[in-house]
Amino acid sequence: MEKLKLGFMIVLLITITALVGCSGKEEASSDKDSEQTVDIGIVLATTGPLAQTGSWVLEGHKVAADQINKNGGFKVGDQTYKLNIVHYDSEGKAESATAATERLINQDKVPVILGTSISSETAAMIPIAERSKVPLVTFVAASDILTDQGAQFFTQAAPANKNYVNAGVKTMQDMGMTKIAMIYLDDAWGQSYAKLYPPVIEEAGIEIITTEKFAPEQKEFLTLLNKVKAANPDGVLLAAETELAIPLLKQLEEIIPDVKVMETGGSIPEEVLNLAPAAAEGMVILSRSGEETEEIKTFKEIFKESSDYEPNSFAYSGFDGINFIVDAMQRAGTVSDSGKINEAIRNAEFTGLIGTYTFNEKGENNLVGNRSVIKDGKVIYQSVDSPLPQ
Repeated sequence: MEKLKLGFMIVLLITITALVGCSGKEEASSDKDSEQTVDIGIVLATTGPLAQTGSWVLEGHKVAADQINKNGGFKVGDQTYKLNIVHYDSEGKAESATAATERLINQDKVPVILGTSISSETAAMIPIAERSKVPLVTFVAASDILTDQGAQFFTQAAPANKNYVNAGVKTMQDMGMTKIAMIYLDDAWGQSYAKLYPPVIEEAGIEIITTEKFAPEQKEFLTLLNKVKAANPDGVLLAAETELAIPLLKQLEEIIPDVKVMETGGSIPEEVLNLAPAAAEGMVILSRSGEETEEIKTFKEIFKESSDYEPNSFAYSGFDGINFIVDAMQRAGTVSDSGKINEAIRNAEFTGLIGTYTFNEKGENNLVGNRSVIKDGKVIYQSVDSPLPQ
């Protein structure tokens, strides 16, 4: 079956949607009376403390679905189908995510669910999807606790945390860090890094001289950062989503202005540079996106015609997610048999905006981390094998 040709398929048409919380749903517009339509379940936090990341991913999902529909839909066998996104806001709460999962499976009868951007939410959703034998795929949540559950109907299409650790340690070495403070978000995603990094860091000869954690709703970091300052590190390993990284970095710039900082993949560098330019200068941020491809350039140009911001790698992942599921349905030869769709998902070799998606027996993606360097007020994307810009 042919792979989706991203460079030719991208046509941006943002649909008017109605957003309700987890008590309601958001559907992309479609005319179900005149055509066959496939519902795709989406669970993403678009309100709450980590709403920004979920909103970016959802925007990518919408662009992909609208583009496919605008181009006449997709074929499975002799039938042409349009896509309908059924989105529930998980609000950053595991209980809302599980309620949404139950509703998508039992009420909406979706054949597949995408979600979420938060590892703790996704972890709570996995047993429900497994019990119902409905494929659950995340393109953002990356904690190792997700695949450790051993679920057969869960697939981690996000670059896994453990794939980022080697890239992160090499980057810290390239930055000349020898004594680091590790600061991480105290949730399933951050806790995963707090477990995975230390043995690899120690093997590389870098010393962790202090470790600090913070809560998802935290906005004040002065006490934490003064403890870090007292330890006198020459580098900071940070694990924080964009929403939390920005206030933390601004306060870090006030307290320890000359310390080197590497963020391990939770933040969007363009947002950090825009909102905290002084603190961002010299930072390195691990990224799912590497050097800009022609497909990404095209996507950015079209995206900007209807949006007031430039798409980032989370939007790329959202876009990839919908196209990936369509590809799986086409290879499975069905839009309704969840078992066959799940098998096609696990056997995928799909090339999207952020790379080629393939999986091991645990359902973990084989994508590896790249990095972005903020230098002279610009963001430079590169592989970890490239020398840092001077």
